Amino acid sequence: MRKRIVTGIDIRRHRMTTVTLKRQHNIVSLLDCETLSVPDGIFSENEVIDYQSIVNKLAEIRKRLPFLQNRVAISMPDLAVMTKTVEPSIGDYDKSLAPWLIAQAFSEKTGLSGTSVYLDYVPLETGYQVYAAKKEVVESRLQALCRAGLKPVLIDTEKQAFLQFLLESMCRAQRQRWLLIDIGEDIIAIGFITDELSFYRQFPFSSQAFDAAHTLVLQEVQRFMSLYPAALLNGIWVNGSPSMYQMLSQSLCQQFQGPIEHLEAGSVFDTSVSIPAHLSPFIPLAAGSALRGLMALEAGYAA
Repeated sequence: MRKRIVTGIDIRRHRMTTVTLKRQHNIVSLLDCETLSVPDGIFSENEVIDYQSIVNKLAEIRKRLPFLQNRVAISMPDLAVMTKTVEPSIGDYDKSLAPWLIAQAFSEKTGLSGTSVYLDYVPLETGYQVYAAKKEVVESRLQALCRAGLKPVLIDTEKQAFLQFLLESMCRAQRQRWLLIDIGEDIIAIGFITDELSFYRQFPFSSQAFDAAHTLVLQEVQRFMSLYPAALLNGIWVNGSPSMYQMLSQSLCQQFQGPIEHLEAGSVFDTSVSIPAHLSPFIPLAAGSALRGLMALEAGYAA
């Protein structure tokens, strides 16, 4: 089986994280992981990136990638993606017209012109689930990557990237039905996934206001267990600094009787690279993006 290599890139307001993964013989290996600071103000209010301010940083990343392995995948905030269900009458038409009819139905439902957004869709039992992102949001990311000499193979949502990392973590640990709480530099993300349920929450986080974030995490976990009792939660992983894990686990054990463990994100993959402990909170989204990119290459729908 040929090896495939993709670098996942997670771009934040103050930091950019890259994780390079290789899949060969169904084994996923971590080849490299690093973070770089980025200039302030790279994002506008509508999530468009000022690509000129980070293209040099991305070029630095390209120079450190394995030879001729410049394929990358990124994710963007779910708030930048609109989802709608549409039911166009496709049955009486040539199937080749489906994309146009779906775009028309989406435009009629939202008032957004098909020329102003990028669309993707998946079939449902009745109709289609349509995902749309404004072109300037997508193109600002593509411009930054391409001008740095990188080859983007996939742009996905942060939810999909995060849950893909969780799936890989459960596969590696031979576990099912575990909740992941990821305490990053500026966000906290909570995810859970089974064949029947896909759950994801994300909210801003500041270490200077940890008490408020701590309370919010406990509320979200309690709400999850109340809303989805059939999820049969088996355990909780916390990805964050050891001190934050200790504080959070002491509170979580009062509302959840199962195991609560500290997840070191780098341990999810085979690697010969030494990963500093302080990088662990930054890994999930970048690694999840790389995993999604590998899947896109293998399934044949990568760009």
